[in-house]
Amino acid sequence: MRIRLIYNHITHHARLSGYDMMARYTLGDAYETGPVYRFAKKYVTWKRLEKYRVYHTPWYGGDKMRRELEVIVRNFLPRKTLTHFYYAENDLRMASTCRFRWNNKVVGSFHQPPEFLDKHVEDKTYIRRADAVVVVARSQVDYMAQFLPRDRIFVVPHGIHVQYWSPDPSVPRDDPPSFVFVGWWLRDLDLTKAAIHRCAEVGLPARFKIVTAQENHEHLRDLPNTDLLSGIDDDQLLDAYRRATGLFLPLKMSTANNAILESMACGTPVISTRTGGIPEYVDPSAGILVEPGDVDGAVDAIRRLCEDRELVARLGAGGRRRAESLYAWEVVGELMNDGYRRILGIRQPEKNVSAV
Repeated sequence: MRIRLIYNHITHHARLSGYDMMARYTLGDAYETGPVYRFAKKYVTWKRLEKYRVYHTPWYGGDKMRRELEVIVRNFLPRKTLTHFYYAENDLRMASTCRFRWNNKVVGSFHQPPEFLDKHVEDKTYIRRADAVVVVARSQVDYMAQFLPRDRIFVVPHGIHVQYWSPDPSVPRDDPPSFVFVGWWLRDLDLTKAAIHRCAEVGLPARFKIVTAQENHEHLRDLPNTDLLSGIDDDQLLDAYRRATGLFLPLKMSTANNAILESMACGTPVISTRTGGIPEYVDPSAGILVEPGDVDGAVDAIRRLCEDRELVARLGAGGRRRAESLYAWEVVGELMNDGYRRILGIRQPEKNVSAV
């Protein structure tokens, strides 16, 4: 049985971050397009699908449609191939809905929170007819169970490159204390801004570094004690994590989060929101979680880290341990391999990964 992996690197992710990293640690090979794709690229125009609403969603486009057409054609041959769409929200619409695929399997990984995914694609046939789905947090399971039996839903956490994202004892923490905020997708900017203003009002000696796309700076201007950064390279981001007293990352909703995993792997405590899958990744040994919208709780968490260096060291070490033992790609890749064997019906010794 062959395993083909369909993925891409999300452009705003660091070079050694993102779900596509898993391809280095699993049994599968990267999908390569062939003559059917080239034929479709020449003759199958995007306009042919304009009347079908399922295809008119963010992130899905003509090249992805043509690649799926090729997967469908290849699945007409009984070649015992499992095709895994790493970003099903982006890339999977048709391949799973085609019932005729012999002994071939179509699997999709889903990253977006149920609150977002439910509105993203109205027609859920692409989920219902998949041979299996992979989710990155248990908070997604009940939603997926509306469409698939639980024995076809596999929980495999997101991973992190712990060799690159790592602590460096020779790099000191910033003084005064600093808190880094990274990214933009599903971030709670209202809570972030309110907490930064409150910290300044009560005289906390905290500085903030917000690393986000340039177009988001307009919403964050005039924040006290705050540096707005964009376009920094991976080594600069790594240095920011290592020097920070903590990651400050309020979220509206989430499953897994690259910035949280990067921070934990660097031995930096996490302050975030108790929402979605975040409590599965950040337990009390690694960070402090506050309730959604709780500005006072966020400010108190920042205060605690500003005033207690031992707490910073303890939470940083706890996050690093979790990153190494649970989320290193070597660990996650083997869990995914176990999932492939379960999906393919290959007998194996019992391991941690399982359908739910």
